[in-house]
Amino acid sequence: METAVNNRISDKNLAIQQDLDRKAKRRSLTEAILPFAGLVFIFFFFVAVTGGRLLASGNLANLINQSFMLILVAIGAAFVYAHGGMDFSMGTVSGVSQLAMGLLLVNLKVPVWLAILSCILTSMLCMGLVGGLSLIFKVPVFVCSLCIRSICTGILNTVLANKEILLTYGDYAHFNDAGVKAGVLILLFVVGFYLFNYTAIGKNQRAIGGNRNTAGQVGIAISPNIFTAFLFLGICIGVASFFSIFRVATVTAQSGSGLEFNIMTAIALGGFPFAGGDKARLHAAVVGAVTVSILTNGLILWGLDVNLVNGVKGFLFLAIIGLSYDRGKK
Repeated sequence: METAVNNRISDKNLAIQQDLDRKAKRRSLTEAILPFAGLVFIFFFFVAVTGGRLLASGNLANLINQSFMLILVAIGAAFVYAHGGMDFSMGTVSGVSQLAMGLLLVNLKVPVWLAILSCILTSMLCMGLVGGLSLIFKVPVFVCSLCIRSICTGILNTVLANKEILLTYGDYAHFNDAGVKAGVLILLFVVGFYLFNYTAIGKNQRAIGGNRNTAGQVGIAISPNIFTAFLFLGICIGVASFFSIFRVATVTAQSGSGLEFNIMTAIALGGFPFAGGDKARLHAAVVGAVTVSILTNGLILWGLDVNLVNGVKGFLFLAIIGLSYDRGKK
C-alpha cells in the first residue's frame, strides 16, 4: 500500500516537473524569437509607412553607417552587461577619443595610424577608469561612469566651446569604403563571439552576472574579469569612434552624444538581460543595435521631429523594461 502511494506521488511529481520543463522551454523559445520578430516587424512597418523610402539606396547607405557604429559598441557593451554592469559614459568617452584623434591629425599632423591608436587608447583609458575606480572604491559602476561622463563633457565643452575640428574628408575617404567597414565589423564580431562564448573571459562575465558570490567561491577572479570587460568595451568604442570621425570629418562638443542611451535601448530591444547571467547572448546586443538604428532612421523618415525621436525611444525603453524586468532579483 505504501509503495503504491509513493509511486503515485513520484508520478505526480514527475508530471509536474515535466510540465515545468515544457513551460521553461516555451518561454526560452519565445525570448529567443521575440527580438528577431521585433526587428522584422519594425523593418517592414517603416518600409510601409515611409512608402519604401527606407529602402532607397541613399538611405540604406546612411542606415548602414548608423548601424555600423552602434553594432561595434554593442559588441563590447555585451561583455559589461553580461556581468551586470552598466555604463553611462560611452557617448562622451567616444567624443573625447575623437577629440584626441582630431587634435593630433589637425594640429600636430601625426601619421594617421598613430592618431587612430591614440583614439583607441583614450577610450580604453576612460573605460578602464570607470571599471577600475568602481572596483577600487567599491562603489556602483554607474556612479563612476557618471563621474567620467561629467569629466569628459567638461573637456569637450572647454576645448570645443566656440569651435570645431575640421578634417579634409577626401584624405580619409578610403576609411568609409563599405568593404573596409564590413571587414572590420566581421572581424570584431568574430573575435567578440569567440571570446564571449568559448573562452573564460566571456564565461566568467556571465557567471559573475548570475551570482557574484558563487562565482568568487568557485575561484573566478571577479575584479580582473570586470576590468577586462571594460577594457574590451573601450577598444570597441575606440574603433567605432575613429570611423565616426572619418565619416563626418568633424569633431564638435556633441560628438558621440546619445551613444550610451542607444546602447541601453539596443540591450533592451535585443532581449539581453540587464542583470547579465547565463541568458546573456552576444547576438542579442547586435540584433538590438540593428533594431535601434532602423527605429531611429524610420521615425525621421516618417516625418517625426528629430527632437522627439529620443522621446519615443525613451518611452519604448521604459515599456520594455517594465514588461521584462525580473522583479524576483534584487
